[in-house]
Amino acid sequence: MKLSDLRDLLASHGLRPNPRFGQNFLVDPALLSRIPVDAEVEVGDDVLEVGPGAGALTFELLKAGAKVVAVELDHGFLRLLRERFVEELEDGRLTLIEGDILGPDETMHPQVEAWWAGLDRPPRLVANLPYAISGPFLGRLPGRLISGATLLLQREVADKAAGPAAKEEWSPLSIRLHFAFEAQTGRRLPPEVFWPRPKIDSAFLQLRPKDTALATASERALSEVLRFAFGQRRKALLGRLGKEYPHWASALEAEGVDPKVRPGAIVPAVWRAALARVEST
Repeated sequence: MKLSDLRDLLASHGLRPNPRFGQNFLVDPALLSRIPVDAEVEVGDDVLEVGPGAGALTFELLKAGAKVVAVELDHGFLRLLRERFVEELEDGRLTLIEGDILGPDETMHPQVEAWWAGLDRPPRLVANLPYAISGPFLGRLPGRLISGATLLLQREVADKAAGPAAKEEWSPLSIRLHFAFEAQTGRRLPPEVFWPRPKIDSAFLQLRPKDTALATASERALSEVLRFAFGQRRKALLGRLGKEYPHWASALEAEGVDPKVRPGAIVPAVWRAALARVEST
């Protein structure tokens, strides 16, 4: 959808982009048409889209033959979507859910959870994510079954999620994503292809599930320990960890972790080896 078309569509519904919801719409038709291809969407795929806005990406996903569940928080845009996609809503190719995709305790919207649980095969995730929820949304993906994800994010978030650069530290999110997915950044987009223009560059993050992903119970145990470990990321880890999670402190020490090291300097392979030690005790 071109910028002029988007402006006209919003004006006809009395709408404008709402900064509170992080609405920056992709207005390059060529890029929009490429997203389902890059996401490897096939006819009949179940796709979750978060923040559809005016439906530009929704249209491309439906054109590619996907069955789309789209979650929109802004009631005005939800009304627009219902008017724009009457036929697709009636025949079941599109389902609209109103509300926040983020549920409590790393869950998603209850209707999304029910939809996900009822699928015969894992869904694909394709979205131009509102910047404000990108980290929390990514944190809800490890431990879930997905066919793949193609997410448009802030460039900095996408780069860190794909794994830190040589001199950067790991984070709880990047460690958990590393265990669950093959993560890589894709096409990078300048502010000029969005309206309104964000102040930062954006990039696609592509996630493909690993055969070696942690079991759900293991992922939850690791996530809990990482939350504690990184609660004071600038302090030495093992002394603090020993008071709350002594088995983990012993396991990391057995893996050769220096008692003075900070959590961000510990690579995922060491965390996984420590997890195996803890689970074997």
